[in-house]
Amino acid sequence: MKRLVLDAGPLIALVSQKDSYHEIAKLGFSRLSNEFGEVITPLPIVFEVYKFVSRRESRQAAQYFLKILQQETVISIINQDDFLIMLDLVTCSPDWSGSLEDASVLVVAHHFESPVWTIDYKDLGFFKNIDFWTP
Repeated sequence: MKRLVLDAGPLIALVSQKDSYHEIAKLGFSRLSNEFGEVITPLPIVFEVYKFVSRRESRQAAQYFLKILQQETVISIINQDDFLIMLDLVTCSPDWSGSLEDASVLVVAHHFESPVWTIDYKDLGFFKNIDFWTP
């Protein structure tokens, strides 16, 4: 089954009509079901986007976002082994400016051998062994 891992950027852009990537996000999300059998969202990304949307849009928009994610994606839970890999990524890569959320995307993409859909390639593009999907 062909899978895709979501980073926060496309999700935020989809929810926020003010986002400069809103139209690209709408296009991309309209294509997902035709191109991928499963869309995966790491749990830390769910937390990141919920917090962003509740602060920038509204609590109601953030709650709606959660319902859509629960219905339309597979939420990937981070276990202890995943966390240790994430810890290693952020502590052993001093030149990398990524976050723990970014590390969760890398770990989940590696686990499922899946490309990632992101908008900000600066943090994830640091690692050359990751494939990206663009709409």
